[in-house]
Amino acid sequence: MSIVVIDNQAIHYEVLGRGRPVLFLHGWLGSWRYWFPTMEVVAEHYRTYSFDFWGFGDSRRTRTRESIQAYSDQVIRFMDALGVERVMLVGHSMGGMVALKTALSYPDRVVRVATVGAPIDGDSLSWLLKLTDRPFFADAFARMPWLRRSLFRFFLGATSDPAVGEMIADSVKSSANTLRYAVSSMWRTDLRPELGRLRVPALIVHGGRDDIVNPNQVELFDQVALSEVVMMPRSRHFPFLDEPELFNDVLLRFLKAGTLPYPSMPNMLRERQPILGD
Repeated sequence: MSIVVIDNQAIHYEVLGRGRPVLFLHGWLGSWRYWFPTMEVVAEHYRTYSFDFWGFGDSRRTRTRESIQAYSDQVIRFMDALGVERVMLVGHSMGGMVALKTALSYPDRVVRVATVGAPIDGDSLSWLLKLTDRPFFADAFARMPWLRRSLFRFFLGATSDPAVGEMIADSVKSSANTLRYAVSSMWRTDLRPELGRLRVPALIVHGGRDDIVNPNQVELFDQVALSEVVMMPRSRHFPFLDEPELFNDVLLRFLKAGTLPYPSMPNMLRERQPILGD
C-alpha cells in the first residue's frame, strides 16, 4: 500500500511495472483492488497505477464532496503529486465517465483513454443505482453491509479471481453520503454534448449483457472521430473479469497503438447485442 496526501487528504494507491504510465480508475462501490489482475498483465509493458477515489476503498473523504468533476480533478492532482505529466487512462463504470471527462477537460494531460462499461449519459444507469440517489435508500444501504456485499457480488458475476473476498470487503467502506453523492453526480452528468471535441484516441468497451449500464452507450460514438467501439457479447458489467484474456488483448492492442489509429477488431466483437430491457 502506498499513500499520497492531496489537499490534506490521504489517497491510497498502488503501482506496478515500469515504462509509460497507465492509470486505472475504479467504479462505484469498488476500489483499486478489482483492477489488480489487469494491472499485472499490463505492467509487463507499462508502469501501471490505480488509486481509490475519495470516499471509496481506503481513501477517506474529509473535505471534498464526491462528484464526477471532483474525481476528474483528483486524477490531475494525483498525477501532479507523482510527477506524471501525461498518462493513458483506463476507467470502469463511474471511473470510465471520470476518465472520459478528464480526457475532454485536460487533453494535454491524457494520451489515450479507454472506458469500460461507462455511462456517457447518466440516465443509462440501472434503476437500482438510481434508487441510491434518495437519502432513505442510501442510508439503509449503508446500514446493511450484507446487502451491499450481496449487490457487489452480483455486479462482479462469476469471477474466478481468488481475491474476490478483498474486492467485496472494500465495497462496504463507503459512507451513505459517498454512495448517494457519487450516484447523484453520475445520474446528472451527460457527456454527449462534449463528445465532438474529443481530441485523443478512445477505446469504448462494453459488455453486451451489462445490466448496470445500458449497452446502448456504444452507439453514441458512431460519429466520434478517433474512437473505436468493442462490444463483448458474453460479458456483463465487468468484461475484464468476465473474459480477461480477450479484454487484455483488446486493451494492450489499444495501448500499444501509440499515435496510430486503433486497429479494427474482428467483427464478432463489434456485433451489438439487443439492448437489455427493450
